[in-house]
Formats: sequence, C-alpha cells, structure tokens
Amino acid sequence: MKRIIAEMMQIYSQKAHYHEEELEIILVLKGSITIHKIQRSVTIHENELTFINRFIAHRIESQGAYILSVKIKLSEFKDIFDKIEYVEFLNNDELRPLERPLKERLNAIVVDLLIKLYHEEDSEERRFDEHNLMHMLFTSYQLISHTKTQEEYLTLDLQQRYYSIVEYIMVNMNQKIGVDDILKRFYMNPAYFSQFMKKINGEGFKSFASYRKLIRIMDYLLDDELSMSEIANAVGILNMKSFYALFNKYFAESPMKWKERMKETSDHYQIIDNQKILQAFIKKYRVDKHRDNTIYKLYKYLVVVKANRIDMENVDIVLNPYLDMGEDIDEDYQVYKFLDVLVEQIKLSNAHFKLVFPFRYLKDSNQKQLLYDAIRLQILQYGINEIKKWKICFCIEKLSDLKPAFKLKEELEQRLGALNIQIALDALGG
Repeated sequence: MKRIIAEMMQIYSQKAHYHEEELEIILVLKGSITIHKIQRSVTIHENELTFINRFIAHRIESQGAYILSVKIKLSEFKDIFDKIEYVEFLNNDELRPLERPLKERLNAIVVDLLIKLYHEEDSEERRFDEHNLMHMLFTSYQLISHTKTQEEYLTLDLQQRYYSIVEYIMVNMNQKIGVDDILKRFYMNPAYFSQFMKKINGEGFKSFASYRKLIRIMDYLLDDELSMSEIANAVGILNMKSFYALFNKYFAESPMKWKERMKETSDHYQIIDNQKILQAFIKKYRVDKHRDNTIYKLYKYLVVVKANRIDMENVDIVLNPYLDMGEDIDEDYQVYKFLDVLVEQIKLSNAHFKLVFPFRYLKDSNQKQLLYDAIRLQILQYGINEIKKWKICFCIEKLSDLKPAFKLKEELEQRLGALNIQIALDALGG
C-alpha cells in the first residue's frame, strides 16, 4: 500500500468527513473550491493549496473545479517526526494574521512534488520524493510562535513537548483533564506552562482543550449512531448543559442543527485523469522547470552516503547553485527549493558545506533577494550558529566586481548576522 496517494478529481461537492490517520493536501488545478472547516470557510483558488489535518471535519463546494487530492499516511513517516506521534501542519489559511515572506516559494516546491508523486509509480525515485516532501513539510510548515507577527520556527524539543500534550489530550479525550494533570505528567511548573501555551498556541490551556474537544465533537456528530449524551461522554463532558454551551459558543447553533446542515451537502465528484488539464497547469505555472538539477542529484548521493554509512568527516561538499542555469537568470531557480533538505543531509553526513556563487548572477536584484530568502529560511530552521559553519564564496571574474561583492557581503551580514562569506577572484573566468 502506498504511503502517499495522489488523485485528480473534478468536484462539485463533498459531504462532511474527516481523516483519522491522514494529512490531506488539496491543490486547485483549475477553478476554485470553498472548504468549510471549523469556525470558518475558506476559498482556495487556482494554483493555491491547503492542508486538512487529522480529525478536522470539513466539506467542499465548487462549480466543477479540478483538484489534486494527496493523502499522506503520517504514521509511515515517523523517522522524520522523530518521537512525535501526533503532528499537524500550517494550513496556508490560518486564523491569525501572520507574515510569512517565504510562503509562495515554499508552496511552489510542494506543488512541484505533488505533481511528481501523481505521475510516479512505486519506485526508489518515488520514495525519495515522498521523503523529500515530508521532510520539507515538517521543517517549513510547522509550529510557528503566536507571540510575533512574523514566522518563527521552533526547536524540535518545543515541538515534541507541544505535540505530546496534544496527543495526551486527544487520547484521553473521555476524561476530564486539567492544568494540574498536564503539569504532573510533563514535569512543568505553572508559570512556564502558561507562557509555553501562549507562545506555541496563542491561547490559554482551557481554550486550547475546549477547541480539541470541539474537533472530536464534530467528528462524532457525523456518526448517525451516536446520541448527544454519548458524544458528550466521549469527550469527557458529563454535564449536557456545558456540552451545548461549548458548541453554541463556537457555532451559534445547536449540535443537532449543525448535524442537519451538514447532511445538506452530498458527494458529487469523480476521480479522473485529465492530462490536458494537468499539462495546461504545468505549462501555465512552469511547475517542472529545472526539476532534475545538480542539487537534486547531490541530495540523492547524500541519501546513499547515509544509507551506506560512508564517513564524510573532513570532506568539503562544494556546490555552485547556478551550474545548471547557463546565461538565463531564473528568479525561481529550483536550487533553493531543495536547499533545506540538502542541508539536513549534509549535517547527517558530517561533511562541510561550501556554496560558490558566480557573482555575475548576484548582480540581478531578484537573485540577491532569492539568496537572502534561502539563507534566512535556513537560519529560521537551524539557527545562525549552524549557518555560520557554511563556507559561502562570491566568485568574481573581474576586479571591478570586487567592491560590489563586498557591499553585498556587508548587506547580507547586516540583515542576517555574521556569516562566513569570502570573496574570490577567478582568473580563469570559470
């Protein structure tokens, strides 16, 4: 059985449902869809994607849009999540406003990989792309602090602690869980726990626990065999008045009315394989450009290094990000799209990473910004101290480029912090 199943659909409507084990990614190929989730409805347009996390009840309405639905069995990727059993992903439609300057570039990577997985049969190449996709989702679409308006990637330790609490609540939903229960189980003091919840989740524990109960209530309401009292007991609410009050607080209607409203939407979609629609999408958004470039191949080699436990200590891995480009400057060059997973593999191999940039490309303002975005993303994920270990070289071909190269070095270090950037003169012009 495939770990990731990708299907193309033409959809008019899909009744309310949820996934217990799978993350679903929906990419709109043509048209638009409206997804009704907890608390809100969101419209997803062509070339946009969204994530449907586990247990999130949702229904879809459309005028016949074409979508790519990709379902990922998360339990098959525990090696990536480390010890985390329950994991969630940013939806691209978060309730709280959040500045995510790298969102468009990250989404472009996901789109490329989703379409590759739709085409690929079960093979080593497919498993490589599956791992690549999940690694990127886990590092780049993960928990973000709610105490700031800009994206902030949290440490794996904080992620593990947060998801352990989420999992504990989800597993023990039928019991009454208070703050003291969490403090005892996870060895946390009250002051730290309060700050922790507000930073990670943006709200206090009571609201957080109520929201988790609401998620499961909506799931249970889709089961016609369960009574309201059985649903209330299943989520640890023994007082029916409290049960109805919680639901009404979020939806301004009774659970029964919500359930009846969900039944108004029926399944009206078909699974298809319309290559004309898909190829038009690929051409319009230039999805597959530079797909098999140097960095992609290098990543494959590093996977082999890891699998065979080859010792790479004291070995320099030298990469020219523009080796495949020639004279055509491409502002969305895919080398940066695979940079984060490449860095992770280089770290695991114990090798040293050296990036060599022909400075003639960096004269272009778009390329400068792309370089800044790529390095900034790595700093967000791994911290400035890890990125300081990189050797970054601006390679100039003429002395007149010396001053502009040093100016760019200063600009990057002013914006990002002290980096190991060197300027080199290539007398051969290579």
